[in-house]
Amino acid sequence: MQLTDKDSNIVYFSEWVKDFTCYDAIIEKLNKHQIKYDLLRHTKDYWIRDFMPIQIRETEFIQYKYNPNYLQKDQYYITDPDKCCNHLGISTKKIDIVLDGGNIVKCSDCVIMTDKVFVENNHLSKMQLINILENCFRCEVVFIPWDRYEKYGHTDGMVRFIEDKKVLLNNYIDFDKSLRNRIIADLQNKFEIIELEYSALKLSSHNWAYINYLQVGKFILLPALGTPEDEQAYEQFSEIFSDYQIEQVDVSEIVKLGGALNCISWNVKY
Repeated sequence: MQLTDKDSNIVYFSEWVKDFTCYDAIIEKLNKHQIKYDLLRHTKDYWIRDFMPIQIRETEFIQYKYNPNYLQKDQYYITDPDKCCNHLGISTKKIDIVLDGGNIVKCSDCVIMTDKVFVENNHLSKMQLINILENCFRCEVVFIPWDRYEKYGHTDGMVRFIEDKKVLLNNYIDFDKSLRNRIIADLQNKFEIIELEYSALKLSSHNWAYINYLQVGKFILLPALGTPEDEQAYEQFSEIFSDYQIEQVDVSEIVKLGGALNCISWNVKY
């Protein structure tokens, strides 16, 4: 069994998040529920989920190669995660595979990723890559189709682990039923799938962001967007995570940049 978000007990953010007006509200919610947090130095942007290592055991961290295709013309924004890890006193196991942390959703007995990883590591055969990943994570890797409307190829805006054999699927039923069916086909043999769904006279184009929540232990910080879907999202999450503490904070300024709370955070167990 590997560590999941439910096992984490501290969350880190880049120092850059202090530039967001919602930063104080985020910290207020964390303090209210006594969630430990800290700020990382040596980062070049606020999307720290993408470059920080993956914790699979309490003292085991996997560091992949962070060199995504969407940053090839903006190399300045590629953080060297070793500097962050050295500051924290963390040693990592290096793998020469191009990955994004946002494309890794850890479940108790597997990892879920989009098949964009095959595009970014096309020097390897599909089977070679799968073998490397499964040997490193010491578990099965389940692949779902890349949502081509989202250039980053991240899983954490598509599906999240709930518990046991349950996963949460984003509201593709509202806007892309074909992709929804393909994702379900890839997951249904292993998981019970619970779907998010919203209703409004005009659905927000940003309502995908609710699934990109921050979870630390049994606390969930849920994005709010200032739209009618906010209340619906809160009600659904309160039912799905009935024994969790759930708070909501307006992070629409972050969502407009292409990410949400999971993207700007790195939660681990110490």
